[in-house]
Amino acid sequence: MTQPPATPPPATPPDMGAPLDPATARIVLRLDDAISAFRAGERSGLRALDSASGLMRMLTDEEVMSEAERGAARRRIPSRPDRVELAILTALADTYGSEILHNASLGYALRLIARNGGVTLVQRVLWGESASDLQLATMLGATRAAFSQLTLAFSRDLMAEADEVLSGFRPRPSSGPKSHKG
Repeated sequence: MTQPPATPPPATPPDMGAPLDPATARIVLRLDDAISAFRAGERSGLRALDSASGLMRMLTDEEVMSEAERGAARRRIPSRPDRVELAILTALADTYGSEILHNASLGYALRLIARNGGVTLVQRVLWGESASDLQLATMLGATRAAFSQLTLAFSRDLMAEADEVLSGFRPRPSSGPKSHKG
């Protein structure tokens, strides 16, 4: 009895290459347009995103700004969602469906993406430590599995800041033997 040859594990999560559901694709296109408009200083046209502005004003004080948000302030946010942010928006659309277009609480998450980038949102949901990060993680708990898969597919983007921090702890190469002339 012969066994079929073992297939190597995929480099990305198995569902990353799967065709996108047309309803999800429409939602992601609306989110892409809305976030792009928001970043351009225009009205987004998405009630969930526009209605979250009051929530954002309450949480913009430096004292409640998380480390991930401070990192986002140093990172350049593109005018249109990039491939990583589109994957994050797809995970949100897959999880919440059209509810993400109307729910003000989910609009808060969209506003965080629009202001600080999708990478920051995922970092806060998965690894955040502040009280607001924990609330965000609870609110978006249904996306944790999808966000965890995204960290595998986009580890370079999502783990760049962690790599910078860890590089300070890595041993430095020695500069070679020093000569001691007397």
